[in-house]
Amino acid sequence: MKSDEATTTALLLREVVAGLPYYNERAKSEELAKYGPEALARDVEADPDAVLVAVLDEQVVGFCINRYDDGLLWLSWFGVRPDARERGVGAALLAAFAATASRRRAHKLWCDTRTDNVRSQSVLSKAGFRKICTLSNHWYGQDFILWESPLE
Repeated sequence: MKSDEATTTALLLREVVAGLPYYNERAKSEELAKYGPEALARDVEADPDAVLVAVLDEQVVGFCINRYDDGLLWLSWFGVRPDARERGVGAALLAAFAATASRRRAHKLWCDTRTDNVRSQSVLSKAGFRKICTLSNHWYGQDFILWESPLE
């Protein structure tokens, strides 16, 4: 993400997360509070690969927010603008995310999804992630699946 894309990316994140039926209102509110334009810009200043964006026709249409975590890369959020879905944008973002691992000295990617978010589960599976476990009544009192993708 370039610094001038922070506001657009934060707005897209808000649009995508607000429209998700999988998360309760507390989850949406608390998660969105973490990722405003200033926070995204700070994250990229500290780690240029922390926020990746997909651009089509000079517009940000997707995002991948992540962080380095002791030799692992945690995928916090990825999403695609509704009118850009089904065009491989999510898969491209995950591939770009995986490509950052070697320069960040990471050996594994990991993340979570809500148990009923089959769209994300499908994209993660196709990108080589595998289910680790299911966590019942976990973050925000909701059920999640943990995923991993070991890297070569």
